[in-house]
Amino acid sequence: METVVVTDTPRRHVSIRLALDDLVMTESRYAAGERGPDPHVHRLHVDCFYVLGGTFTLFLADGDHRLGPGSFALVPPNVVHAFRNDGPGDLHFLNLHAPGMGFDRYVREIGGTGEEFRVELAARYDQHPPPDDGGLDPETAILSGSGAGERIDDTLIKAARPELSVLEIELEPGAGVAGHLHRGHHDTFVVLDGELRFDLGEDDVEAASGTCIAASPGIVHGVRNTGGRPARLLNVHAPGGFAEYRRELAVLRDAGIEPDAAFFARHDVFDPA
Repeated sequence: METVVVTDTPRRHVSIRLALDDLVMTESRYAAGERGPDPHVHRLHVDCFYVLGGTFTLFLADGDHRLGPGSFALVPPNVVHAFRNDGPGDLHFLNLHAPGMGFDRYVREIGGTGEEFRVELAARYDQHPPPDDGGLDPETAILSGSGAGERIDDTLIKAARPELSVLEIELEPGAGVAGHLHRGHHDTFVVLDGELRFDLGEDDVEAASGTCIAASPGIVHGVRNTGGRPARLLNVHAPGGFAEYRRELAVLRDAGIEPDAAFFARHDVFDPA
């Protein structure tokens, strides 16, 4: 989908990059001192953040956590959280909600409403005040710094949840992933650095840093680094399960076993027809 700008002021810029039932992604820039929503929980979905620039301060019940560029945070359902920009400069981040819960509609509708309606509107899209019992243990949140995660070859697994898998991939010049498709989940890419070429259905897309590419179920897609230096991309699969696929595939190949078609089908990975 095309990027949709919903807020554009000197203090805050927010745009919708992707709006799916399984995943909503927004991109934001906050000026120094700008705060996000008050402490809250989501009961039915996870709330994730990938820091592109600046310092992201995530509040959890155990205190503040400051995350720099390349860091990732996942807040599970019923964990109280809030966020703000404590840094001297701008904060630039991606925000992922999975399942989407109509969060794209929420950010469109929330501006300019009265406080009573804001509370009602937030609840409609699964955003609620902290519960009386304080919510779930904040240690269940996933906090992953730049370059951190579970490494498998050229990939860092940043999160593996039923709602989504989040991976950060580095591709050397000429490296890539051959065309394939998924029948039951969406495969989304955000180019973090470098130049990549995506094969998306019948189209070839040259993608520079900042480009977002989404392959819907049934769409053949592949990617290759066509530049002269390494490229990095954020890869999000929703619903989840793809991280488990990468783990099992690595174990088999390390043992010298080439998986059969049944293995790939079980993980919703298919060759083009």
